[in-house]
Amino acid sequence: MTDTFDDIIAAARPVIAAAPVCDALDEHGLHHQILPPSIRPVDDGTVLFGPARTGGYKVISGFVEGIYDLEMALVDDLKPGEVCVMATGGNTDIGPWGELLSTRARHLEAAGFLTDGAARDVVAIRAMGFPVFTAALSPADTQYRGMMVEKDVPITIGGVSIAPGDVLVGDVDGVVVVPRAQALAVLSTAMTKITGERRMRADLEAGMSLAEAFRKHGLL
Repeated sequence: MTDTFDDIIAAARPVIAAAPVCDALDEHGLHHQILPPSIRPVDDGTVLFGPARTGGYKVISGFVEGIYDLEMALVDDLKPGEVCVMATGGNTDIGPWGELLSTRARHLEAAGFLTDGAARDVVAIRAMGFPVFTAALSPADTQYRGMMVEKDVPITIGGVSIAPGDVLVGDVDGVVVVPRAQALAVLSTAMTKITGERRMRADLEAGMSLAEAFRKHGLL
């Protein structure tokens, strides 16, 4: 078993996937950590993985001076491997993310972005390969619609709490949230499952029956 949080993140990054992490969460009694299935990757080939940095929005109607200040402060402070998470309360009229923020986050070696709001500039984001997960696509800017009012605080998306430092794992299957306090144990379990699945798949490809492979590996 890997000893530190940073070690398990580094070891898991090349092979991590949402499904085995979801199974590992279940094994540890954490059954309500799946974000709404409406939150999808802009590019199905990208993987979201890393500790969260969070921001929360409120609805506005009209022009607000300095509306982007807190949003820019969060993005400019992203550290390598972190995932920027902006919660709009599920309001897809609010579109906090696009090409320019992706460009800055990628330069800072952030691990991706997620919102229950909207994102835009899809063609550019796909071209740069930056992981962006969003509940909607829209050309709308946040001005006149929504404003970030809190940074680095616990937020909620689809009934799932996300605190700064919680680990997000997302791919085309969906997104799960691993509480930071349980991250080392859950990700270690997930890594064991990923290794076991590879061995079971090899047996199935060699002709072993599903029932026999299940008896041998205990996986499905």
